[in-house]
Amino acid sequence: MTAEPMQVSSRFRSTIEATILELERNAARDERILPTLLNADHRRRQRLLVEKQLDKAFRLREMLALMSLRQERARRERVL
Repeated sequence: MTAEPMQVSSRFRSTIEATILELERNAARDERILPTLLNADHRRRQRLLVEKQLDKAFRLREMLALMSLRQERARRERVL
């Protein structure tokens, strides 16, 4: 069964894309901090944080793949 693409506005799609980039950027930064942490439990929690950020970015990318841009009403009215 193939799912129909979700129709979204360009603004919503841009927001999702920006969120993905921010999550990935934050994960990279948080991963660089790992070697500086002395406490094993702090390192464990930091790794979990990175894992969750990357997981959320991955899920949003999957959702993004299912999206298509809808035509804005104002544009359609001008065309008609």
